[in-house]
Amino acid sequence: MDVALSAEWFQGALSVERVGGGFHPWRLPHDRAHLFHDDLMIRAARTSGVRLRFETDASALTLMFAPLEAPDAVIPQGHAFDVVVENEIVCAVRAGAGDTAAHFEDLGRGPRTLEVWLPPSAAVTVTGLRAEGATFARPAADPRPLWVTWGSSITHCVRAGSAARTWPATVARRLNLNVLSLGFGGQCHLDPTVAMVIRDQPAAYISLKLGINTIGGSVNARTYPALVAGAVAIIREKHPDTPLALVSPIAHPPAEETPSPTGYTLRAMRRDMEEVYRRFVEAGDRNLHYVSGLEVFDDAEIRAYSTDLLHPNAEGMDIQAAHFAERVMPLLVGRA
Repeated sequence: MDVALSAEWFQGALSVERVGGGFHPWRLPHDRAHLFHDDLMIRAARTSGVRLRFETDASALTLMFAPLEAPDAVIPQGHAFDVVVENEIVCAVRAGAGDTAAHFEDLGRGPRTLEVWLPPSAAVTVTGLRAEGATFARPAADPRPLWVTWGSSITHCVRAGSAARTWPATVARRLNLNVLSLGFGGQCHLDPTVAMVIRDQPAAYISLKLGINTIGGSVNARTYPALVAGAVAIIREKHPDTPLALVSPIAHPPAEETPSPTGYTLRAMRRDMEEVYRRFVEAGDRNLHYVSGLEVFDDAEIRAYSTDLLHPNAEGMDIQAAHFAERVMPLLVGRA
Protein backbone atom coordinates (compact mmCIF):
# COMPACT_ATOMS: atom_id res chain seq x y z
CA MET A 1 0.00 0.00 0.00
CA ASP A 2 1.12 3.58 -0.70
CA VAL A 3 1.03 5.62 2.47
CA ALA A 4 -0.33 9.16 2.75
CA LEU A 5 2.44 10.94 4.62
CA SER A 6 2.22 14.08 6.75
CA ALA A 7 4.48 15.99 9.12
CA GLU A 8 3.32 13.90 12.09
CA TRP A 9 5.17 10.87 10.72
CA PHE A 10 8.54 12.50 11.54
CA GLN A 11 10.37 12.39 14.88
CA GLY A 12 13.75 13.94 15.75
CA ALA A 13 12.94 17.04 13.68
CA LEU A 14 11.93 20.49 14.89
CA SER A 15 10.04 21.40 11.73
CA VAL A 16 8.89 19.76 8.52
CA GLU A 17 8.70 21.78 5.32
CA ARG A 18 6.44 20.91 2.39
CA VAL A 19 8.60 20.91 -0.72
CA GLY A 20 6.61 20.21 -3.85
CA GLY A 21 5.01 16.84 -3.21
CA GLY A 22 7.48 15.91 -0.46
CA PHE A 23 8.39 16.54 3.15
CA HIS A 24 11.75 18.01 4.20
CA PRO A 25 12.51 17.62 7.93
CA TRP A 26 14.70 20.23 9.62
CA ARG A 27 16.55 20.06 12.95
CA LEU A 28 15.87 23.75 13.52
CA PRO A 29 12.66 25.72 12.88
CA HIS A 30 12.93 26.43 9.15
CA ASP A 31 10.32 29.20 9.39
CA ARG A 32 12.72 31.08 11.69
CA ALA A 33 15.80 30.65 9.52
CA HIS A 34 16.55 34.36 9.87
CA LEU A 35 17.65 33.65 13.46
CA PHE A 36 20.43 31.29 12.41
CA HIS A 37 23.63 31.51 10.35
CA ASP A 38 23.19 30.16 6.81
CA ASP A 39 25.89 27.51 7.36
CA LEU A 40 24.08 26.34 10.50
CA MET A 41 20.83 25.92 8.55
CA ILE A 42 22.67 23.84 5.94
CA ARG A 43 23.69 21.42 8.71
CA ALA A 44 20.21 21.53 10.25
CA ALA A 45 18.83 20.29 6.92
CA ARG A 46 20.87 17.10 7.28
CA THR A 47 18.81 14.45 9.01
CA SER A 48 20.99 13.16 11.85
CA GLY A 49 18.63 11.48 14.32
CA VAL A 50 15.53 12.13 12.20
CA ARG A 51 13.22 9.19 11.61
CA LEU A 52 9.75 8.27 10.41
CA ARG A 53 7.93 6.50 13.25
CA PHE A 54 4.76 4.56 12.54
CA GLU A 55 2.65 1.51 13.33
CA THR A 56 2.17 -1.08 10.62
CA ASP A 57 2.09 -4.79 9.82
CA ALA A 58 4.22 -4.40 6.69
CA SER A 59 6.83 -7.05 5.92
CA ALA A 60 8.86 -4.73 3.65
CA LEU A 61 9.12 -1.00 2.96
CA THR A 62 10.22 1.27 0.16
CA LEU A 63 11.04 4.86 1.06
CA MET A 64 11.07 7.35 -1.80
CA PHE A 65 12.90 10.69 -1.73
CA ALA A 66 14.24 13.47 -3.92
CA PRO A 67 17.62 12.68 -5.55
CA LEU A 68 20.31 12.53 -2.89
CA GLU A 69 23.37 14.74 -2.88
CA ALA A 70 26.79 13.11 -3.33
CA PRO A 71 28.08 11.68 -0.04
CA ASP A 72 31.07 13.30 1.66
CA ALA A 73 34.47 11.78 0.95
CA VAL A 74 34.58 10.39 4.50
CA ILE A 75 31.64 8.06 3.70
CA PRO A 76 32.39 6.61 0.25
CA GLN A 77 30.00 3.73 0.96
CA GLY A 78 27.04 6.12 0.69
CA HIS A 79 24.25 7.55 2.83
CA ALA A 80 22.90 5.23 5.54
CA PHE A 81 19.24 4.36 6.19
CA ASP A 82 18.07 2.02 8.98
CA VAL A 83 14.86 0.38 10.11
CA VAL A 84 14.56 -0.01 13.89
CA VAL A 85 12.03 -2.18 15.76
CA GLU A 86 11.93 -2.14 19.57
CA ASN A 87 15.31 -0.37 19.69
CA GLU A 88 16.99 -2.98 17.49
CA ILE A 89 18.31 -2.29 13.99
CA VAL A 90 16.65 -4.89 11.77
CA CYS A 91 17.69 -3.60 8.35
CA ALA A 92 20.38 -1.22 7.10
CA VAL A 93 20.87 -0.04 3.52
CA ARG A 94 23.02 2.53 1.72
CA ALA A 95 22.12 4.95 -1.07
CA GLY A 96 24.33 7.05 -3.30
CA ALA A 97 24.30 10.30 -5.22
CA GLY A 98 21.13 10.73 -7.24
CA ASP A 99 19.32 7.75 -5.71
CA THR A 100 15.60 8.22 -5.12
CA ALA A 101 14.57 5.14 -3.12
CA ALA A 102 15.68 2.76 -0.38
CA HIS A 103 14.15 -0.70 -0.01
CA PHE A 104 13.97 -2.59 3.27
CA GLU A 105 13.12 -6.30 3.37
CA ASP A 106 12.55 -9.03 5.99
CA LEU A 107 11.17 -6.66 8.60
CA GLY A 108 9.09 -9.25 10.42
CA ARG A 109 5.35 -9.68 10.60
CA GLY A 110 2.42 -8.57 12.69
CA PRO A 111 1.46 -5.16 14.09
CA ARG A 112 4.43 -3.24 15.53
CA THR A 113 6.05 0.16 15.63
CA LEU A 114 8.76 0.76 13.03
CA GLU A 115 11.23 3.62 12.74
CA VAL A 116 12.96 4.45 9.45
CA TRP A 117 16.09 6.43 10.37
CA LEU A 118 17.32 8.91 7.78
CA PRO A 119 21.03 9.50 7.07
CA PRO A 120 23.04 11.98 9.14
CA SER A 121 25.01 12.85 6.01
CA ALA A 122 22.32 14.25 3.71
CA ALA A 123 19.35 16.56 3.49
CA VAL A 124 16.42 14.27 2.66
CA THR A 125 13.10 15.27 1.14
CA VAL A 126 10.78 12.28 1.55
CA THR A 127 8.35 11.92 -1.36
CA GLY A 128 6.62 8.65 -0.54
CA LEU A 129 6.44 5.43 1.46
CA ARG A 130 5.22 2.04 0.29
CA ALA A 131 4.33 -0.50 2.99
CA GLU A 132 4.41 -3.88 1.32
CA GLY A 133 1.99 -6.55 2.53
CA ALA A 134 0.44 -4.09 4.96
CA THR A 135 -3.19 -3.78 5.98
CA PHE A 136 -2.51 -0.53 7.82
CA ALA A 137 0.14 2.13 8.39
CA ARG A 138 -0.32 5.13 10.66
CA PRO A 139 2.00 7.61 12.37
CA ALA A 140 3.00 6.83 15.96
CA ALA A 141 3.92 9.51 18.45
CA ASP A 142 6.98 8.82 20.59
CA PRO A 143 5.83 8.66 24.23
CA ARG A 144 9.33 8.12 25.65
CA PRO A 145 11.11 10.85 27.65
CA LEU A 146 12.66 13.45 25.36
CA TRP A 147 16.44 13.87 25.56
CA VAL A 148 17.89 16.88 23.72
CA THR A 149 21.62 16.94 23.02
CA TRP A 150 23.56 19.80 21.41
CA GLY A 151 27.00 19.55 19.84
CA SER A 152 29.30 19.69 16.84
CA SER A 153 30.22 17.27 14.05
CA ILE A 154 31.21 14.82 16.79
CA THR A 155 27.50 14.74 17.70
CA HIS A 156 26.31 15.06 14.08
CA CYS A 157 28.15 11.78 13.32
CA VAL A 158 28.31 11.47 9.52
CA ARG A 159 30.88 8.67 9.99
CA ALA A 160 28.45 6.46 11.95
CA GLY A 161 28.23 2.79 11.01
CA SER A 162 24.61 3.40 10.00
CA ALA A 163 21.83 5.93 10.57
CA ALA A 164 20.78 4.59 13.98
CA ARG A 165 24.38 4.14 15.12
CA THR A 166 25.26 7.77 15.67
CA TRP A 167 26.27 7.91 19.31
CA PRO A 168 23.13 9.87 20.36
CA ALA A 169 20.95 7.30 18.57
CA THR A 170 22.79 4.39 20.20
CA VAL A 171 22.48 5.96 23.66
CA ALA A 172 18.78 6.64 23.08
CA ARG A 173 18.11 3.06 21.97
CA ARG A 174 20.03 1.71 24.95
CA LEU A 175 18.05 3.83 27.44
CA ASN A 176 14.72 3.81 25.56
CA LEU A 177 14.63 7.57 25.02
CA ASN A 178 13.17 9.86 22.37
CA VAL A 179 16.24 11.73 21.10
CA LEU A 180 16.47 15.13 19.46
CA SER A 181 20.04 15.43 18.17
CA LEU A 182 21.22 18.98 17.58
CA GLY A 183 24.68 18.04 16.37
CA PHE A 184 25.76 20.48 13.65
CA GLY A 185 28.99 19.69 11.83
CA GLY A 186 31.35 22.65 12.13
CA GLN A 187 28.53 24.90 13.36
CA CYS A 188 28.30 24.52 17.14
CA HIS A 189 29.42 28.04 18.03
CA LEU A 190 27.22 28.40 21.13
CA ASP A 191 24.60 30.40 19.23
CA PRO A 192 22.14 31.85 21.77
CA THR A 193 19.31 31.21 19.30
CA VAL A 194 19.98 27.46 19.47
CA ALA A 195 19.85 27.64 23.28
CA MET A 196 16.47 29.37 22.88
CA VAL A 197 15.23 26.48 20.73
CA ILE A 198 16.36 23.96 23.36
CA ARG A 199 14.68 26.05 26.07
CA ASP A 200 11.35 25.73 24.26
CA GLN A 201 11.39 21.90 23.94
CA PRO A 202 9.47 19.61 26.35
CA ALA A 203 12.76 17.96 27.30
CA ALA A 204 13.08 15.55 30.21
CA TYR A 205 16.89 15.52 29.90
CA ILE A 206 19.38 17.89 28.25
CA SER A 207 23.09 17.55 27.45
CA LEU A 208 25.33 20.27 26.02
CA LYS A 209 28.59 19.02 24.51
CA LEU A 210 30.19 22.34 23.63
CA GLY A 211 33.51 23.71 22.54
CA ILE A 212 35.45 21.95 19.79
CA ASN A 213 34.12 24.09 16.92
CA THR A 214 35.05 27.27 18.77
CA ILE A 215 38.68 26.36 19.46
CA GLY A 216 39.56 27.51 15.94
CA GLY A 217 39.19 31.10 17.04
CA SER A 218 35.52 32.05 17.40
CA VAL A 219 35.86 32.31 21.21
CA ASN A 220 38.54 33.09 23.75
CA ALA A 221 39.06 32.72 27.49
CA ARG A 222 36.76 35.69 28.09
CA THR A 223 33.86 34.76 25.79
CA TYR A 224 33.66 30.94 26.02
CA PRO A 225 32.61 30.68 29.68
CA ALA A 226 30.21 33.59 29.20
CA LEU A 227 28.55 31.84 26.26
CA VAL A 228 28.30 28.54 28.16
CA ALA A 229 26.78 30.35 31.14
CA GLY A 230 24.41 32.18 28.81
CA ALA A 231 23.25 28.93 27.22
CA VAL A 232 22.52 27.39 30.63
CA ALA A 233 20.72 30.54 31.79
CA ILE A 234 18.54 30.67 28.66
CA ILE A 235 17.59 27.00 28.95
CA ARG A 236 16.88 27.38 32.68
CA GLU A 237 14.23 30.03 31.89
CA LYS A 238 11.79 27.19 31.09
CA HIS A 239 13.72 24.23 32.52
CA PRO A 240 14.65 25.33 36.03
CA ASP A 241 14.90 21.78 37.36
CA THR A 242 15.46 19.64 34.27
CA PRO A 243 18.58 17.42 34.58
CA LEU A 244 21.21 19.12 32.42
CA ALA A 245 24.76 17.95 31.72
CA LEU A 246 27.63 20.11 30.53
CA VAL A 247 30.19 18.01 28.65
CA SER A 248 33.51 19.53 27.57
CA PRO A 249 35.35 18.53 24.36
CA ILE A 250 36.68 15.03 23.82
CA ALA A 251 40.40 14.61 23.19
CA HIS A 252 41.88 16.44 20.22
CA PRO A 253 45.68 16.24 20.60
CA PRO A 254 46.61 19.16 18.30
CA ALA A 255 44.65 21.64 20.46
CA GLU A 256 45.18 20.26 23.96
CA GLU A 257 48.18 22.46 24.80
CA THR A 258 48.77 24.46 21.61
CA PRO A 259 46.99 27.84 21.81
CA SER A 260 44.35 28.74 19.26
CA PRO A 261 44.53 32.02 17.29
CA THR A 262 42.90 33.62 20.33
CA GLY A 263 45.34 32.02 22.78
CA TYR A 264 42.92 29.36 24.05
CA THR A 265 43.54 25.62 24.59
CA LEU A 266 41.25 22.65 25.14
CA ARG A 267 42.71 22.14 28.60
CA ALA A 268 41.71 25.70 29.51
CA MET A 269 38.30 25.23 27.90
CA ARG A 270 37.56 22.20 30.08
CA ARG A 271 38.70 24.10 33.16
CA ASP A 272 36.46 27.04 32.28
CA MET A 273 33.38 24.92 31.62
CA GLU A 274 33.84 23.22 34.96
CA GLU A 275 34.10 26.64 36.60
CA VAL A 276 30.79 27.68 34.98
CA TYR A 277 29.24 24.52 36.40
CA ARG A 278 30.66 25.27 39.86
CA ARG A 279 29.25 28.79 39.86
CA PHE A 280 25.76 27.63 38.92
CA VAL A 281 25.82 24.97 41.63
CA GLU A 282 26.99 27.50 44.20
CA ALA A 283 24.12 29.75 43.12
CA GLY A 284 21.65 26.94 43.86
CA ASP A 285 21.34 24.82 40.70
CA ARG A 286 20.93 21.27 42.00
CA ASN A 287 20.32 19.53 38.68
CA LEU A 288 23.32 20.71 36.70
CA HIS A 289 26.19 18.28 36.09
CA TYR A 290 29.65 18.43 34.53
CA VAL A 291 31.60 15.67 32.79
CA SER A 292 35.00 16.10 31.19
CA GLY A 293 35.00 15.11 27.54
CA LEU A 294 38.11 13.03 28.29
CA GLU A 295 35.80 10.63 30.16
CA VAL A 296 33.76 10.26 26.97
CA PHE A 297 36.68 9.77 24.55
CA ASP A 298 40.26 10.12 25.72
CA ASP A 299 43.62 10.66 24.06
CA ALA A 300 44.39 6.97 23.53
CA GLU A 301 40.96 6.35 22.01
CA ILE A 302 41.06 9.27 19.56
CA ARG A 303 44.50 8.10 18.40
CA ALA A 304 43.24 4.54 17.92
CA TYR A 305 39.84 5.26 16.36
CA SER A 306 40.32 8.37 14.22
CA THR A 307 42.23 9.30 11.10
CA ASP A 308 42.20 13.04 11.82
CA LEU A 309 42.63 13.03 15.64
CA LEU A 310 39.23 14.70 15.87
CA HIS A 311 36.32 12.58 14.60
CA PRO A 312 35.86 9.03 15.93
CA ASN A 313 35.27 6.47 13.20
CA ALA A 314 32.27 4.13 13.25
CA GLU A 315 33.86 1.72 15.73
CA GLY A 316 35.05 4.60 17.88
CA MET A 317 31.56 6.09 17.81
CA ASP A 318 30.17 2.90 19.32
CA ILE A 319 32.77 3.20 22.10
CA GLN A 320 31.90 6.86 22.58
CA ALA A 321 28.21 5.93 22.90
CA ALA A 322 29.02 3.36 25.57
CA HIS A 323 31.08 5.87 27.55
CA PHE A 324 28.38 8.54 27.27
CA ALA A 325 25.71 6.09 28.42
CA GLU A 326 27.83 4.97 31.36
CA ARG A 327 29.36 8.27 32.50
CA VAL A 328 26.96 11.05 31.52
CA MET A 329 23.45 9.64 31.30
CA PRO A 330 23.35 8.18 34.85
CA LEU A 331 23.61 11.76 36.09
CA LEU A 332 20.44 12.56 34.15
CA VAL A 333 18.28 9.44 34.05
CA GLY A 334 19.83 7.05 36.56
CA ARG A 335 21.87 3.98 35.78
CA ALA A 336 20.89 1.75 32.85
